Amino acid sequence: MSLKHCICLTLMSFFLVACGDSSDDFGSTNPNVLFFADVSVPPGVVQALIDESEGNPQMRLSGKLFGQNITIVKLRGKTNHFGRHLSGEYIDYDATVPDTSVWIAEYPWTRERDVRTDETGWWTMYVVKNTGEDLEFSFIYDREGWITTKSNIITVDDEDNTDIAIQYIDPDFYNVLMLPFVENMLRTGGYPNFFFENAMVVTVGKSWASMHDDRLPHGDPGATVTLSPAEGDIIGPVYFNEQVIPDLTWESSSVDGGVVWLNMPRNTIYHASARKAGVEYPTVRFNINDADVEAGVQLYIASPPDSLEGSNESPPGEP
Repeated sequence: MSLKHCICLTLMSFFLVACGDSSDDFGSTNPNVLFFADVSVPPGVVQALIDESEGNPQMRLSGKLFGQNITIVKLRGKTNHFGRHLSGEYIDYDATVPDTSVWIAEYPWTRERDVRTDETGWWTMYVVKNTGEDLEFSFIYDREGWITTKSNIITVDDEDNTDIAIQYIDPDFYNVLMLPFVENMLRTGGYPNFFFENAMVVTVGKSWASMHDDRLPHGDPGATVTLSPAEGDIIGPVYFNEQVIPDLTWESSSVDGGVVWLNMPRNTIYHASARKAGVEYPTVRFNINDADVEAGVQLYIASPPDSLEGSNESPPGEP
């Protein structure tokens, strides 16, 4: 039997169940199912299709659902607990942060859906969208006592994206160690009046670099980054050295790959990329605006595999 016939039979069964279901919660929707298209069927039917297609994603990715040009895309990501303990030891690379709110900056209503990371630090969203129409999402990660962080712009097309990640910085490491260090470094390094407002971070990485890959270090050494527009009082780029510490003396990326710009003017979309002989890099975009201040965003982070992973396939630590 063809996939098309399977989908049709499945949907017919859903509609029969719907007609015979008088429960109060049939019209309710899972908070992790987000609608960005008008769908003329009850949310419960959409949820039933999601459940039914768990083992066969093409059922919801077919592009033609309920007689409409609709695609249901699965997004899934991990919130990595990033930084060092106050003792100076690195936090376990595989550690995650549970119970973190994840919402979409471009669509503030998604904050009320209260999508959260589970006990393993992973979150899941299903996006109901018009087939062929890409969406642009910047995810905001928000947990009480932590540093509210916004991702770069992620394009949502008609395919699942289940390897999203964010380096969510440990608040003690940030407040006690990193922030005072950065302020002192800049005030003694040519910026005597520096006061921290925000920071934008990318990772210049190998082709395989990912927060889901245990190979370390994942940075691509010897690359220089580019930023557009690069106007106003932006400080940077400041490259992270091999000890994963911002260092004004470095003029290109280290094996860590981290790069930061500080005090980014708002209401601008920034394009960041990198240059290195023989290597091609993508471009990442950040949307930094006034609404971020109200949301409490301090950090903008593009984490692998959605940062500057170039075409260099060499092993960890090699040029």
